[in-house]
Amino acid sequence: MKTLSKAKIEARYKDVYTPLVKQFCDKVRKSIALENYMPISSINEKGEEVYSGNRAPAPFLPIIGNGYYTAPIRVAIYGMETLKWHDLYKFITKFQSRTGKRDALARIKAYTDGIEGVVNKKHKVSRFLNNYALPWYTKNNFWGFVFNALACIYGIKEKDIKERPDLLRSFIWGNVNAYEKYDATWKDMKVDADKIVDKKEDWKKVFKASKCFNSAQLLLPYARPQIMVIFHWEMQMEWLIVKDGITQPLENIVLDWTNFTIKNKLSKEQEKNLVNYIKCYYLSETNTFVLHTMHPSGMNPNCSYWKGNGLEHKVWKAAIRHALRQIMANSKFSSSH
Repeated sequence: MKTLSKAKIEARYKDVYTPLVKQFCDKVRKSIALENYMPISSINEKGEEVYSGNRAPAPFLPIIGNGYYTAPIRVAIYGMETLKWHDLYKFITKFQSRTGKRDALARIKAYTDGIEGVVNKKHKVSRFLNNYALPWYTKNNFWGFVFNALACIYGIKEKDIKERPDLLRSFIWGNVNAYEKYDATWKDMKVDADKIVDKKEDWKKVFKASKCFNSAQLLLPYARPQIMVIFHWEMQMEWLIVKDGITQPLENIVLDWTNFTIKNKLSKEQEKNLVNYIKCYYLSETNTFVLHTMHPSGMNPNCSYWKGNGLEHKVWKAAIRHALRQIMANSKFSSSH
């Protein structure tokens, strides 16, 4: 497996995202009174930073694990959105600050992602590069599915991922939507009503400004993951395959569910759900296999939105493992090593 150049990828990442962040910050500054959303924070008895009051979240930018560049298999895992992702006011003011030794993008990435090996006590739980999601694993269905996918790709049990720091730091974590829905965060924010004319209108402006980050093609051409797992069924295909206004070639890969259906004693309806909600594509430009499915919150027979999917989480996890094994058995995947 060819080792990727960390320096070259980080330089390309900086070149791609710095102007987009500048554009985002400028638009937000011009469209809302950012100071009205200045956060109020304190430190609790555990030494963790706790926010209250006017905390508007920051946009999410993909995080490349420090072990990705030398990983035996390059993996990118994308969710739908990350709720309450740090703070919008700090994100913008840190980027626009003229102080500090780091460049503008590095300042905000250090703030939102953390720095591996440099642990600020108040950030030890909330910064991904400090812990690679271990504190979130048992509390959040999404991370259970992430660890399940990683375990399958590397041929180990899900529970053993926790003891493998090399694998925890080996993947890219991203989101299809850089900014969360109004109902997820802004709706419940405690802000000074006398200062805010229309809270939802402010959110719309920030949400619109964040759309410049919503494209897999901002990262795919140079990071070139071999496997990309997307947990967001309502993802638009344009997000995945449109680069600079040009649609990239996409091949549909047909998965075989025969043995899985028999082994798990699935009904015809349950098998239909798997076929409908687990898709596989191949992007020839970057030699990337894409496994596309729904967010784990929808993988529940009692989910009100995805009515009737009829399958428990453990079956969905097994189905994802079944699909990933077929991807890794594909001759195109083998030739990409």
